[in-house]
Amino acid sequence: MINLPAAGAENAGVDAAVSGSATDISASMAPGSAAEGVEVEDGREDLTVFFAIGMVINVLMVTAFLVWAVGQWRKKK
Repeated sequence: MINLPAAGAENAGVDAAVSGSATDISASMAPGSAAEGVEVEDGREDLTVFFAIGMVINVLMVTAFLVWAVGQWRKKK
């Protein structure tokens, strides 16, 4: 865990915008806290969506490349 330094004279203006202390910030990011985000029961559903989006992007990129490659091939004939 990283401890943030106390507000000094040189960075008092910067720290004034941040509410709470270093322990408040680190406690809010603790595992299992509400700040972590939506919890998934089995932990794999979010990965399934991630990989599905990746596969769609990959198929689109391969299709675009094939369209471009066939167009280039036909230009040379």
